Amino acid sequence: MNEIAEKAYAKVNLCLKVGERAENGYHFLKSVMQSVSLCDTVTVEKASDISLLCDAPDLPFEEENLAFKAANAFFKACGVCVGARIKLSKRIPVCAGLGGGSADAAAVLRALNALYGEPLGRNELFSAAASLGADVPFCVLGGTAIAEGFGERLSPLPQTKLYYVLLTDKTQLSTPLMYKAFDEGGHASPVDADGCIAAIRAGDAAGAARLAGNSFYALAAEKCPAVAANAARLAGCGADGVCITGKGPTVFGAFEKREKALACAEKLGGVFCESAVIGE
Repeated sequence: MNEIAEKAYAKVNLCLKVGERAENGYHFLKSVMQSVSLCDTVTVEKASDISLLCDAPDLPFEEENLAFKAANAFFKACGVCVGARIKLSKRIPVCAGLGGGSADAAAVLRALNALYGEPLGRNELFSAAASLGADVPFCVLGGTAIAEGFGERLSPLPQTKLYYVLLTDKTQLSTPLMYKAFDEGGHASPVDADGCIAAIRAGDAAGAARLAGNSFYALAAEKCPAVAANAARLAGCGADGVCITGKGPTVFGAFEKREKALACAEKLGGVFCESAVIGE
Protein backbone atom coordinates (compact mmCIF):
# COMPACT_ATOMS: atom_id res chain seq x y z
CA MET A 1 0.00 0.00 0.00
CA ASN A 2 1.54 3.28 -1.15
CA GLU A 3 -1.41 5.66 -0.72
CA ILE A 4 -4.24 6.07 1.73
CA ALA A 5 -7.17 8.50 2.02
CA GLU A 6 -8.45 9.54 5.43
CA LYS A 7 -11.53 11.51 6.44
CA ALA A 8 -10.57 14.44 8.64
CA TYR A 9 -13.68 15.06 10.74
CA ALA A 10 -14.54 18.48 12.16
CA LYS A 11 -15.20 18.71 15.89
CA VAL A 12 -17.63 20.61 18.04
CA ASN A 13 -17.12 21.44 21.70
CA LEU A 14 -20.46 20.52 23.21
CA CYS A 15 -19.06 22.32 26.21
CA LEU A 16 -15.74 24.09 26.81
CA LYS A 17 -14.71 25.31 30.25
CA VAL A 18 -11.50 27.36 30.29
CA GLY A 19 -9.58 27.36 33.56
CA GLU A 20 -6.48 29.05 34.91
CA ARG A 21 -3.42 29.89 32.87
CA ALA A 22 -0.49 27.58 33.61
CA GLU A 23 3.16 28.58 33.85
CA ASN A 24 3.77 27.32 30.33
CA GLY A 25 1.27 29.85 28.96
CA TYR A 26 -1.45 27.35 28.15
CA HIS A 27 -4.80 27.17 29.93
CA PHE A 28 -6.28 24.22 31.77
CA LEU A 29 -9.41 23.03 29.98
CA LYS A 30 -12.34 20.74 30.50
CA SER A 31 -14.33 20.03 27.38
CA VAL A 32 -16.79 17.57 25.92
CA MET A 33 -15.70 17.08 22.32
CA GLN A 34 -17.58 15.42 19.49
CA SER A 35 -16.44 14.59 15.97
CA VAL A 36 -19.04 15.38 13.32
CA SER A 37 -19.60 14.22 9.76
CA LEU A 38 -18.45 17.47 8.11
CA CYS A 39 -14.97 16.54 6.93
CA ASP A 40 -11.96 17.25 4.77
CA THR A 41 -10.36 14.46 2.74
CA VAL A 42 -6.65 13.92 3.31
CA THR A 43 -4.75 11.72 0.84
CA VAL A 44 -1.24 10.65 1.81
CA GLU A 45 1.23 8.90 -0.49
CA LYS A 46 4.69 7.55 0.27
CA ALA A 47 7.44 9.79 -1.12
CA SER A 48 11.10 10.67 -0.68
CA ASP A 49 10.36 14.04 0.91
CA ILE A 50 7.39 15.94 2.36
CA SER A 51 5.16 18.01 0.09
CA LEU A 52 1.66 19.45 0.42
CA LEU A 53 -1.02 20.31 -2.12
CA CYS A 54 -4.27 21.95 -1.01
CA ASP A 55 -7.35 23.20 -2.88
CA ALA A 56 -7.84 26.09 -0.39
CA PRO A 57 -5.47 28.89 -1.42
CA ASP A 58 -5.95 30.86 1.83
CA LEU A 59 -4.39 28.16 3.99
CA PRO A 60 -0.77 28.39 5.23
CA PHE A 61 1.64 26.92 2.68
CA GLU A 62 3.79 23.82 3.18
CA GLU A 63 6.02 24.23 6.27
CA GLU A 64 3.51 26.54 8.01
CA ASN A 65 0.59 24.16 7.51
CA LEU A 66 -0.33 21.90 10.42
CA ALA A 67 -0.69 18.88 8.11
CA PHE A 68 2.89 19.37 6.90
CA LYS A 69 4.08 19.75 10.50
CA ALA A 70 2.25 16.52 11.37
CA ALA A 71 4.30 14.60 8.80
CA ASN A 72 7.51 16.04 10.28
CA ALA A 73 6.35 15.11 13.79
CA PHE A 74 5.55 11.55 12.68
CA PHE A 75 8.95 10.92 11.09
CA LYS A 76 10.73 12.53 14.05
CA ALA A 77 8.85 10.22 16.43
CA CYS A 78 9.76 7.22 14.26
CA GLY A 79 13.41 8.24 14.00
CA VAL A 80 13.40 7.83 10.22
CA CYS A 81 13.91 10.24 7.36
CA VAL A 82 11.45 9.46 4.60
CA GLY A 83 8.56 11.46 3.20
CA ALA A 84 4.94 11.88 2.20
CA ARG A 85 2.99 13.58 -0.55
CA ILE A 86 -0.09 15.11 1.13
CA LYS A 87 -3.22 16.33 -0.64
CA LEU A 88 -5.93 18.24 1.23
CA SER A 89 -9.46 18.58 -0.10
CA LYS A 90 -11.08 21.15 2.18
CA ARG A 91 -14.72 21.35 3.23
CA ILE A 92 -14.32 22.48 6.85
CA PRO A 93 -14.36 26.31 7.07
CA VAL A 94 -11.01 27.83 8.01
CA CYS A 95 -10.53 29.55 11.41
CA ALA A 96 -14.11 28.75 12.40
CA GLY A 97 -13.62 26.89 15.69
CA LEU A 98 -14.28 23.53 14.02
CA GLY A 99 -10.75 22.17 14.29
CA GLY A 100 -10.14 21.82 10.55
CA GLY A 101 -6.36 22.18 10.78
CA SER A 102 -6.19 19.83 13.75
CA ALA A 103 -8.37 17.29 11.95
CA ASP A 104 -6.09 17.39 8.89
CA ALA A 105 -2.99 16.93 11.07
CA ALA A 106 -4.60 13.98 12.87
CA ALA A 107 -5.56 12.38 9.56
CA VAL A 108 -1.96 12.70 8.34
CA LEU A 109 -0.71 10.98 11.51
CA ARG A 110 -3.21 8.12 11.16
CA ALA A 111 -2.48 7.70 7.45
CA LEU A 112 1.30 7.69 7.83
CA ASN A 113 1.12 5.22 10.70
CA ALA A 114 -0.92 2.88 8.50
CA LEU A 115 1.28 3.38 5.42
CA TYR A 116 4.52 2.67 7.26
CA GLY A 117 3.32 -0.40 9.17
CA GLU A 118 2.18 1.24 12.43
CA PRO A 119 5.58 2.01 13.94
CA LEU A 120 3.93 4.25 16.55
CA GLY A 121 1.80 2.78 19.32
CA ARG A 122 -1.27 4.57 20.64
CA ASN A 123 0.62 6.55 23.30
CA GLU A 124 3.39 7.56 20.88
CA LEU A 125 0.82 8.67 18.32
CA PHE A 126 -0.99 10.79 20.90
CA SER A 127 2.33 12.26 22.04
CA ALA A 128 3.14 13.32 18.47
CA ALA A 129 -0.37 14.75 18.17
CA ALA A 130 -0.06 16.72 21.43
CA SER A 131 3.12 18.39 20.14
CA LEU A 132 1.05 19.92 17.33
CA GLY A 133 -1.83 21.49 19.26
CA ALA A 134 -4.48 21.02 21.93
CA ASP A 135 -7.18 19.63 19.61
CA VAL A 136 -5.02 17.21 17.61
CA PRO A 137 -5.04 14.30 20.11
CA PHE A 138 -8.85 14.32 20.17
CA CYS A 139 -8.97 14.47 16.37
CA VAL A 140 -6.79 11.34 16.27
CA LEU A 141 -9.25 9.56 18.60
CA GLY A 142 -12.60 10.96 17.42
CA GLY A 143 -16.04 10.02 18.69
CA THR A 144 -17.19 11.56 21.98
CA ALA A 145 -14.65 12.32 24.71
CA ILE A 146 -13.72 14.48 27.67
CA ALA A 147 -10.58 16.52 27.04
CA GLU A 148 -8.73 17.82 30.10
CA GLY A 149 -5.36 19.28 31.01
CA PHE A 150 -4.32 21.27 27.96
CA GLY A 151 -6.50 19.06 25.76
CA GLU A 152 -4.14 16.07 25.76
CA ARG A 153 -5.84 14.03 28.51
CA LEU A 154 -8.70 12.19 26.85
CA SER A 155 -11.40 10.02 28.39
CA PRO A 156 -13.81 8.41 25.90
CA LEU A 157 -17.53 8.81 26.58
CA PRO A 158 -20.48 6.77 25.30
CA GLN A 159 -21.26 7.76 21.74
CA THR A 160 -23.83 10.54 21.81
CA LYS A 161 -26.22 10.64 18.86
CA LEU A 162 -27.01 14.27 18.21
CA TYR A 163 -27.59 16.16 14.98
CA TYR A 164 -26.02 19.54 14.38
CA VAL A 165 -26.72 22.61 12.30
CA LEU A 166 -23.71 24.89 11.88
CA LEU A 167 -23.89 28.61 11.14
CA THR A 168 -20.61 30.41 10.71
CA ASP A 169 -19.34 33.87 9.84
CA LYS A 170 -16.31 35.21 7.98
CA THR A 171 -15.08 37.06 11.07
CA GLN A 172 -11.86 35.42 12.23
CA LEU A 173 -11.42 35.28 15.99
CA SER A 174 -7.74 34.82 16.81
CA THR A 175 -7.19 32.11 19.43
CA PRO A 176 -4.26 33.95 21.11
CA LEU A 177 -6.25 37.21 21.25
CA MET A 178 -9.31 35.46 22.66
CA TYR A 179 -7.22 33.91 25.44
CA LYS A 180 -5.55 37.27 26.05
CA ALA A 181 -8.95 38.93 26.45
CA PHE A 182 -10.01 36.08 28.75
CA ASP A 183 -6.93 36.63 30.93
CA GLU A 184 -7.52 40.38 31.02
CA GLY A 185 -10.86 39.85 32.72
CA GLY A 186 -13.19 39.29 29.81
CA HIS A 187 -16.46 37.91 31.11
CA ALA A 188 -16.32 34.11 31.12
CA SER A 189 -19.64 32.53 30.30
CA PRO A 190 -20.77 29.85 32.80
CA VAL A 191 -20.28 26.21 31.78
CA ASP A 192 -21.63 23.11 33.54
CA ALA A 193 -19.18 20.61 32.06
CA ASP A 194 -19.80 18.03 34.78
CA GLY A 195 -23.55 18.19 34.22
CA CYS A 196 -23.10 17.71 30.48
CA ILE A 197 -20.83 14.71 31.07
CA ALA A 198 -23.31 13.18 33.52
CA ALA A 199 -26.13 13.53 30.99
CA ILE A 200 -24.09 11.78 28.31
CA ARG A 201 -23.21 8.93 30.65
CA ALA A 202 -26.91 8.60 31.50
CA GLY A 203 -27.82 8.36 27.81
CA ASP A 204 -29.68 11.68 27.89
CA ALA A 205 -28.60 13.27 24.60
CA ALA A 206 -31.17 16.09 24.76
CA GLY A 207 -30.12 16.86 28.33
CA ALA A 208 -26.48 17.05 27.28
CA ALA A 209 -27.45 19.40 24.44
CA ARG A 210 -29.36 21.67 26.83
CA LEU A 211 -26.15 21.99 28.90
CA ALA A 212 -24.06 23.12 25.92
CA GLY A 213 -21.83 25.97 27.09
CA ASN A 214 -18.56 27.71 26.31
CA SER A 215 -16.43 30.05 28.43
CA PHE A 216 -15.70 32.12 25.32
CA TYR A 217 -19.33 32.71 24.32
CA ALA A 218 -19.71 36.25 25.71
CA LEU A 219 -16.34 37.33 24.30
CA ALA A 220 -17.14 35.83 20.89
CA ALA A 221 -20.54 37.54 20.80
CA GLU A 222 -18.90 40.84 21.74
CA LYS A 223 -16.31 40.60 18.97
CA CYS A 224 -18.62 39.10 16.34
CA PRO A 225 -22.28 40.29 16.40
CA ALA A 226 -23.26 37.42 14.08
CA VAL A 227 -22.68 34.98 16.96
CA ALA A 228 -25.66 36.17 19.01
CA ALA A 229 -27.80 36.58 15.90
CA ASN A 230 -27.07 33.04 14.69
CA ALA A 231 -27.61 31.62 18.18
CA ALA A 232 -31.06 33.24 18.27
CA ARG A 233 -31.91 31.86 14.83
CA LEU A 234 -30.97 28.33 15.87
CA ALA A 235 -32.87 28.59 19.14
CA GLY A 236 -35.86 29.80 17.15
CA CYS A 237 -35.71 26.58 15.14
CA GLY A 238 -36.15 24.55 18.32
CA ALA A 239 -32.58 23.37 18.87
CA ASP A 240 -32.19 21.46 22.13
CA GLY A 241 -28.96 23.34 22.77
CA VAL A 242 -27.11 26.24 21.15
CA CYS A 243 -23.54 27.44 21.62
CA ILE A 244 -20.29 28.27 19.86
CA THR A 245 -17.61 25.69 19.16
CA GLY A 246 -13.99 26.43 20.02
CA LYS A 247 -13.48 30.16 20.28
CA GLY A 248 -16.07 30.76 17.54
CA PRO A 249 -17.42 32.25 15.40
CA THR A 250 -19.26 29.08 14.35
CA VAL A 251 -22.47 28.54 16.29
CA PHE A 252 -24.06 25.10 16.45
CA GLY A 253 -27.57 24.02 17.19
CA ALA A 254 -27.70 20.51 18.68
CA PHE A 255 -30.84 18.45 18.05
CA GLU A 256 -31.96 15.09 19.37
CA LYS A 257 -34.31 14.64 16.39
CA ARG A 258 -32.78 14.33 12.92
CA GLU A 259 -35.89 15.65 11.15
CA LYS A 260 -35.86 18.88 13.18
CA ALA A 261 -32.17 19.42 12.41
CA LEU A 262 -32.69 18.86 8.68
CA ALA A 263 -35.64 21.27 8.63
CA CYS A 264 -33.58 23.88 10.49
CA ALA A 265 -30.62 23.52 8.12
CA GLU A 266 -32.92 23.98 5.13
CA LYS A 267 -34.66 27.00 6.66
CA LEU A 268 -31.48 28.78 7.75
CA GLY A 269 -29.10 27.63 5.02
CA GLY A 270 -26.84 26.02 7.63
CA VAL A 271 -24.61 22.97 7.38
CA PHE A 272 -26.28 19.78 8.62
CA CYS A 273 -24.04 17.15 10.15
CA GLU A 274 -24.24 14.30 12.62
CA SER A 275 -22.04 12.62 15.19
CA ALA A 276 -19.16 10.69 13.61
CA VAL A 277 -16.74 7.98 14.69
CA ILE A 278 -13.24 7.58 13.22
CA GLY A 279 -13.10 4.66 10.82
CA GLU A 280 -16.82 4.48 10.10
